[in-house]
Amino acid sequence: MPSILSCTEISKTFRRATLPSVLLQDHLLRWRLHRKQQHVQALQNVSLSLRTGEWLGLYGPNGGGKTTLLRILAGLMRPDAGSVYRGGTLSCFFDLGVGFHPERTAEENIRFHNLLHGISGRESSRRMREILDFAGLGMFEQWPFKCYSTGMKLRLAFAAIAHIDADIYLLDEVMAVGDREFQDRCKDYLQSMKRRGKAVILVSHSLPSLEEICDRVLFLERGRIEREESVVPISHAVSALG
Repeated sequence: MPSILSCTEISKTFRRATLPSVLLQDHLLRWRLHRKQQHVQALQNVSLSLRTGEWLGLYGPNGGGKTTLLRILAGLMRPDAGSVYRGGTLSCFFDLGVGFHPERTAEENIRFHNLLHGISGRESSRRMREILDFAGLGMFEQWPFKCYSTGMKLRLAFAAIAHIDADIYLLDEVMAVGDREFQDRCKDYLQSMKRRGKAVILVSHSLPSLEEICDRVLFLERGRIEREESVVPISHAVSALG
């Protein structure tokens, strides 16, 4: 089956101040120190391929390069070297509602989000109740986004992104969104996406969570893919035994 998303020999290096500071007085008094920079190699010659309907897990420690790789695949960040191929539309989940306006309500943010994905106002109105109910915001729907707790922001962001009809989904730590009840709701929804044949790259610090739903898991450490493991999802194993 042909790839719907792939990258070849991706590398990325960040430059950071050796002694970072946000205070003007430190820059003025210690300018020689703040001019010194260090280079951090986030990704080194990373290649991967995602097929239509496949679920690929990315597992590794903090600072291993998982989120950087996902952002490059999404087109939000340019690599220093290498190339990316995208053969379909994307929907991405990264962190606390990137792109959501802090002064706007949940409904207003969803409308803006859908508009950016090419969804008409009529279709957005039709989906609105389903998205808000999935997010479980209840009486807080008319609050501005800036007043939401971290969990509420994550729930709204995931609900908006998951209900976009894309070919490819890039999901960063979606398994940790919200409380236990919402996590179970997320897992059920992810299973329904898999049944619909969506292609997904899923990042998580929980290897059992990845093994539960993914077809393959890549182990990313220090910016390199150290190894790959094929997985038989638990649901498939249970079906085979039955």
